[in-house]
Amino acid sequence: MIPGLEADFPMTTPPDTIHSLRHQAATTLTEAGIETPMLDARLLLGHLLHLNATQLLMADNDVVSGETADAYRTLIAQRATGIPIAYLTGEREFMGLSFHTTPDVLVPRPDTEPLVEWGIAWLQDHPQATVADIGTGSGAIAIAVAHHAPRHWNGHLVATDISADALAIASANADRLLDAERRSRLDFRLGSRTEPLVEPVDLLLTNLPYLTPGQIGENPHLIHEPLLALDGGVDGLDLVRGVVADLPRILTPCGAVGFEIDPSQEVAVTELLARQLANHTISTVRDLADDARHIVGVFTDC
Repeated sequence: MIPGLEADFPMTTPPDTIHSLRHQAATTLTEAGIETPMLDARLLLGHLLHLNATQLLMADNDVVSGETADAYRTLIAQRATGIPIAYLTGEREFMGLSFHTTPDVLVPRPDTEPLVEWGIAWLQDHPQATVADIGTGSGAIAIAVAHHAPRHWNGHLVATDISADALAIASANADRLLDAERRSRLDFRLGSRTEPLVEPVDLLLTNLPYLTPGQIGENPHLIHEPLLALDGGVDGLDLVRGVVADLPRILTPCGAVGFEIDPSQEVAVTELLARQLANHTISTVRDLADDARHIVGVFTDC
């Protein structure tokens, strides 16, 4: 710079554009070891600006206000520490529905969708079935089943959770996502596992905590999610065993069950169910990555 001219010609910082902010954010997230930096940068910016991916691209060179840029950098800094996107935006899509999420509930994951789809398919031939979702969290399984169930389904659905905070979120999600008629058939109950079930059910679906302490410790990104929704004990099956043991009480003779598991538990959970449900056919439902993610049992002679 020529001496004496700095006062007359001050250097100015270029304005923040959508493109520049997103590029800076992706770099920050990459350096922090986030697995999907470009996607996360786009999702958070779209959330702040209320724009989808196409709209963001079309507005790539638009200037962003300083206030919005600061808010975005704060979100990116939080994401860089591993806080899930769903907690930063307060929402997560599951089965085409947008669920409100907070650190009080496990973030709904696509891996659970095949279990819901399996349950909905089972309801096609059981229009009066009563359904139970054990450990409902945000209400993802129960609400998705209620929303997508066949039109001729005229049954009832019970969702349980040990956390009152989780049930409050699930209930609010149901109020927002279900029409009045379907909402009236969904009942949320506070309590551990199957304890709140006082009547037998025809279909039981559950994503109970199934990780071991070692698995949780090996995945630092899980630190921000509720331990209560993750820890399944030494071998991950403490809660699963409890529910399986109660099946003779809560499951109708022609009922069906579906458990989400860790792929390493496929044989163990299959054997647990086979011993308890001697007249059922036990099989595996795979997730989108083709891993053994769900064990289901169906009584085929009814």
